[in-house]
Amino acid sequence: MTIVQSLVGLLLVLTPTLLVWQHLGMTRVFEISPRHPYGVTVTDDRHEHGNSVSSLVRTGDAFIMRCDLGAVFAWPFCKMQFHLGQDGKGMDFSQFDSVTFNMRYSGASRRKIGLHLTNFEPEFSTIGDWNSQRYDSVEFDVPAQTTFTIPVNVLRTADWWIAAHNVPLDKTYSRLDNVTAVEISTGSVPPGQSITIELRSIEFRGKWISNTRLLTYLVGAWIGCGLLGLSLSLAHVRSSLSATNARLELLAAINKALQLEARDLANQAHTDPLTGALNRQGLREVLMRRLHAAGRVDEEMAVVFMDIDHFKRINDQHGHDTGDEVLKRFVTVIRGEVRASDRLVRWGGEEFLLLCPETDVEHAVTMVQKLRAALSMREWPHGLHVTSSFGVTSLKPDEDFGEAIKRADGALYVAKSNGRNRVEVG
Repeated sequence: MTIVQSLVGLLLVLTPTLLVWQHLGMTRVFEISPRHPYGVTVTDDRHEHGNSVSSLVRTGDAFIMRCDLGAVFAWPFCKMQFHLGQDGKGMDFSQFDSVTFNMRYSGASRRKIGLHLTNFEPEFSTIGDWNSQRYDSVEFDVPAQTTFTIPVNVLRTADWWIAAHNVPLDKTYSRLDNVTAVEISTGSVPPGQSITIELRSIEFRGKWISNTRLLTYLVGAWIGCGLLGLSLSLAHVRSSLSATNARLELLAAINKALQLEARDLANQAHTDPLTGALNRQGLREVLMRRLHAAGRVDEEMAVVFMDIDHFKRINDQHGHDTGDEVLKRFVTVIRGEVRASDRLVRWGGEEFLLLCPETDVEHAVTMVQKLRAALSMREWPHGLHVTSSFGVTSLKPDEDFGEAIKRADGALYVAKSNGRNRVEVG
């Protein structure tokens, strides 16, 4: 947008500046004078079998053509020619708007001269044949003042040239894009007169850039600036949308990460950090969800209390690191044998509580015997032989959970008293 704003500011300055400059200045001048003679010559009607006689005197500041008009040729004339090119290559005068003369005319009562521009056109013109070039001419009365101006658009293609070359009507227009010569001739005045034309300069004037072309360029520049601004705006909007989408995706990712983190934190609050089993807060959450699910509990649930045998001895003899490893492997064994719906809770130290929904005591004892066998087949650190004692009971529908805990704890005490590594029912 800064680029577009800069371009608009530049165009706001350039547009009026160029229009004013085009109107007041930006002028192109082509001068014919003694300083720029362009191979000046004079000629008359004698090559047409007339008897007019012309002569040229060149001074430091003027070309002076003297002409004695004869009466033999039907249209007697004398003329000065300024040669601007050769072999069909001339100059482009199409951008000139006016012609300014600095000249004196004397001799004839009718002050008329002719201005002729010959234009070489390959379609009609032949190199070496002077009359084959298009003749764009105008004849006018010479004003009394020495300096005067006429518009270029008064030049018209000569009728004799159109007729001589059978020029189609649609190509009879004036054409000045390859001018090979500029001629000043005597006009249609009676024969038998002596005329003097003292020409100091001819200046063709025009704009380097026409008003129409300048306006076209400026309109094109404004349209281009508008299209550029639109393109940049669309690109900016697309970039903003892309950035917004990226931010939304980032926020979604952050939100998802925060949800996962919150879930992890909640899990950490409900789990034992060492073994990954539920802690007492997690047990409370499980019981609350179980109660909330139906408003009251109708199904039976087995409650198993278990304790690692001689765990204090393991800590004393092999260190707490070994004891921690035993606890973790113990939990791994238990989880590998129970159902996904069963919940293992670390009650404290080496004591664990197992909740088995929709399970009666008989099935719970069968499952616990499998657990006891699995523990005996497990490899333990330092070649230890780790066993566990189990107390099993059943939580009756709508029974207080604390009562079931007491029975399971009592059954565990019996198992330990009877030699450990055994299952008792309470």
